[in-house]
Amino acid sequence: MRNIWLILKREYLQRVRTRSFVVLTVLLPVIMTAFMALPAKMATVGEKPTHIVVVSSSPRVGEMVRQQLLFLATPAFFDEDEEGSRATKKAEDRYTIDLDGNATEAEKATLTGKVSTRAIDGFLWATDAAMADRKVVWTSRGMLDFPERTRLSEAVSRVAVQNDLAANGMSAPQAEQMLKPVKLEPVRIEGGKEAKGNGNGRLLEIVVMVMLIYMAVLFYGISVMRSVLEEKNSRIMEVLLSSASSTELMAGKLLGVGAVGLTQILVWAIMAGTVALPALAAQPNFADLQISPGVIVAFAVYFLLGYLLYSTMYAAIGAVTTTEQEGQQIQFIIVIPLVMSVFMLMPAIRTPDSPVVFWMSLIPFFSPIVMYARIVVQTPPLWQIALSVMLLVGTIWGLVVLCARIYRIGVLIYGKRATVPEILKWLKYAKA
Repeated sequence: MRNIWLILKREYLQRVRTRSFVVLTVLLPVIMTAFMALPAKMATVGEKPTHIVVVSSSPRVGEMVRQQLLFLATPAFFDEDEEGSRATKKAEDRYTIDLDGNATEAEKATLTGKVSTRAIDGFLWATDAAMADRKVVWTSRGMLDFPERTRLSEAVSRVAVQNDLAANGMSAPQAEQMLKPVKLEPVRIEGGKEAKGNGNGRLLEIVVMVMLIYMAVLFYGISVMRSVLEEKNSRIMEVLLSSASSTELMAGKLLGVGAVGLTQILVWAIMAGTVALPALAAQPNFADLQISPGVIVAFAVYFLLGYLLYSTMYAAIGAVTTTEQEGQQIQFIIVIPLVMSVFMLMPAIRTPDSPVVFWMSLIPFFSPIVMYARIVVQTPPLWQIALSVMLLVGTIWGLVVLCARIYRIGVLIYGKRATVPEILKWLKYAKA
């Protein structure tokens, strides 16, 4: 045990003292935040309201189109909890809408010229004939994006339906009530109680933390392989094996590098908890973003077990290869289960109790990601979680025993990559 602790301490301190660790730990979240925030910020720099002219046969229809367009551009259309005055101000910041009752060809040519000279951004030809034929024309310099096209189409469609209803004897308030959108409020049952929320916060939580497990396991597993190759090629391994067994060497290396990963993730979690999460939780779309202590514990458990599972195999790859290029050619065998786990993420979110998701969450090579996703979406029975952890621990133990035998002989072989028959002989005769 003392040898494992010494190797763990050496591996940990050797990595956390490097400049790359400090830069990656501190600056990476800042850089990632900047890359995500800057494009959105730059897109709004110098942004001004879209200047639109609505051409109609009567002032009443033009005003109706204007009101519908502002209504659809109002965030309160999607979130009724937002203050009406603030939401209306946002809609007015988006559009400047002028009304034009001169629906003639000459006026159309004039407006086309204004579009060409950038005096206006575009005009909507919503005459009575166009509304009746359901063929309203939008004229502008550029192409409409999908949200803008949907907004304009929805606005004129609502006005056309209101006019048709009014023509058939229905009053304007009654027509407006009929066209009022129905807001769907999702409610989840968690622990026998109702939990409101649109699920965006929970989805973000799953995706971010699962990808963190995936990237960390992959990154630090490769780091273990590189460390083994470096010590093997520098002949330091021969000296180390004279003082410790192969199992102690491998266990110390795995735990040391794993401790580095946990340290890095802990720093990122503190930075996210103090800056990113409060800002996201303040947004209406992510109001249900609340990471419970149980989810944090599950993340730590499955990250550590997943790391130990895959890094053990990476250590064996480092022992049987002689160069990093050879190791990269073999590691696809390890990467395949990780990639399949990520592909199962959406099925696990949609149907966490389906047979396929259930069995994959118990298979050790998939459970670090699939079972964690199930825990976040809808916590499964405790026996399933306990069984997945037991299977993971048992698989890790078996891999440590097998890979330690490969490790003991493989790290002392230089100049060629071991063949499969040779590895099978090592497993049969080597004593870790």
